[in-house]
Amino acid sequence: MRTYLWSPTIVKILQKFSRRLTWPAMFALLLMQAIITYFLFFLAQELELITDPLRFFYYNMVVVSTVGFGDFSPTTDLGKAIVALWQIPSGLIVFASFIGKTTQLFIDIARKNMNGSNDYSHLTDHILLLCWDKHSTNQIVQLILGDKKRQQRRILLCVTQDMKNPLPEVEEVSFAKLGAFSDTKELDRIALRKAQRIIIDGQSDDETLSIALSIATFADKNANITAHFFDETKAQLLKMHCPNIECSIDNSAQMMVRSMQDPGSSKVTEKLLSTLDGATLYSFLVPELEKNVTFGELFDTFKHRYDMILLGFSKHKSGQDMHLNPDDDSLVNSGFYLHYIAHERLDENDINWKEIK
Repeated sequence: MRTYLWSPTIVKILQKFSRRLTWPAMFALLLMQAIITYFLFFLAQELELITDPLRFFYYNMVVVSTVGFGDFSPTTDLGKAIVALWQIPSGLIVFASFIGKTTQLFIDIARKNMNGSNDYSHLTDHILLLCWDKHSTNQIVQLILGDKKRQQRRILLCVTQDMKNPLPEVEEVSFAKLGAFSDTKELDRIALRKAQRIIIDGQSDDETLSIALSIATFADKNANITAHFFDETKAQLLKMHCPNIECSIDNSAQMMVRSMQDPGSSKVTEKLLSTLDGATLYSFLVPELEKNVTFGELFDTFKHRYDMILLGFSKHKSGQDMHLNPDDDSLVNSGFYLHYIAHERLDENDINWKEIK
């Protein structure tokens, strides 16, 4: 096996040369080196090396990469001179340039992922997390990934702060740093129009409100958009302008009172909201039914056949008209949203609707 030592000066020259080359020019250079080598071997009558194209490709790559297995070699003096004076020098330059350019490509990809400058306009059906908080965003990501039967949507964390990728170790999460959430070019870069799940969790209610109003016009009308607020008046203001956005309100005060009056309530709520441990709260859309069914019929079927506890239903995706624990004879129609507790997610396709009586 042959190895060659390169001086630092030569390496720097080749790195600079490879960075300036475009990829089409790089492949053209590789092809030109192989064609010239093939033609020279033809003139030297090295027929064993060039008769089989696959063999020639293998032999040329072994030589230019300095591996040198020795299973094929020129037999004529002219062929040996061609190897010494052309194939090895030209091959080393071309091969080193190719390796340098490939390495630089991966470095650029890693750097862009760290500084958030990558283009994600190709993404579809992905999850957008708008804004960053060290504690809450980490928990959001863990809860999303903790859903065992979730659709494998790419998670894209988007910020405007001057920061590096805070979650480089999480493969499912990509990072984008934006100039502003009101910039349409930036929104196109994160494929906002094609996102199906959007979570807005600003560092303040004003920031959350501003981002929600900025993206509402450009987001898919069928996308599930959630915005988190501490002040209910800000949430109401957003609902007036964007009724399709679901607003979650900080409920720490209500939870403290509930825990005081009914001990253990906080633990029940924690379990229902977390995908990491035990049964969790889910929902799905009722498909087109051949006949209307009652809540009681659904409750019995879901519990005994699917080990699900049906809590209630709503006519709107955002849950504005939620009916919890309705009467057994309450009708559930196609297009309603059912909310239930189960150990893992079930969707409408997992249910045999024809067996419900």
